[in-house]
Amino acid sequence: MLPILGALLAALAGHRNWPIPLSLLAMAVIALAAAVIYWSAPLNKRRSGQRIEASLPAVVPEVAAAAEQLDEVAVTLPSIPSSPTPGSIGTRADTLVTGEARETDLLTGLLGSEAFFARLTNELNRCRAANQTAILVVCDLDAFSEINQSFGLIDGNRMLRQVADCFRLTVREGDMLSRLGGDEFGIFFPGLPPEIAESRVRDLRAAVREAGLLTLPEDSAQMTACIGISCFPVDGDTVDTLVAAAGLSLIKAKHERREKARRPIPSALVLTRG
Repeated sequence: MLPILGALLAALAGHRNWPIPLSLLAMAVIALAAAVIYWSAPLNKRRSGQRIEASLPAVVPEVAAAAEQLDEVAVTLPSIPSSPTPGSIGTRADTLVTGEARETDLLTGLLGSEAFFARLTNELNRCRAANQTAILVVCDLDAFSEINQSFGLIDGNRMLRQVADCFRLTVREGDMLSRLGGDEFGIFFPGLPPEIAESRVRDLRAAVREAGLLTLPEDSAQMTACIGISCFPVDGDTVDTLVAAAGLSLIKAKHERREKARRPIPSALVLTRG
């Protein structure tokens, strides 16, 4: 009743142009009504709360059943793999964490070793069916551990990414690039004859040198690599035999590199004017 009475008095005061005391009286009635409503609110809340608590036992079983259904749905939903962390050094650790193997190497973006060898099987079958030759190259960066020790792992990883980028600019579309592990890369050139192998090796060596120039300080030694090659089907007609032949070629290249490093360098002749 008080809110209604206050509203009527306020409307009447405005319509009849009551003097100020009567207008103040109407305002006081409205304020009193507001106070009564405010102080009665906790009582109403307690009463409504009692009604909610009384009806709660009937609702709880339904809520519990709905929660169990949601849990069952959550269990059946497949887990979404998390995106790769930038700067990761490879695929093996990620596989152990997630339980799922990745096709690409997380550091360089190239194919991982498992995906590379799996695709190599298909490529060899395709070359065999088309009566084509092919070249497999295994590239191992020289003294990469010294780069990690001298400049740190961050610059070492940056070097590997740069080598991968330079290799991408060297190969053709359809060639396969892989980071086999550590500082070792694998490249497969389908459809190329053995006569082109040496030319491909020179291009890859140039790519490694370019990566060193783009990554290492100016006063650093030139970046080089040992490279092993094998030709399909001359050196092997399966993945195992072809990879084994490329591995033996790589070992031979490393041995020749060590022998060359041991050879004494002739002293330079100093010419002077008399």
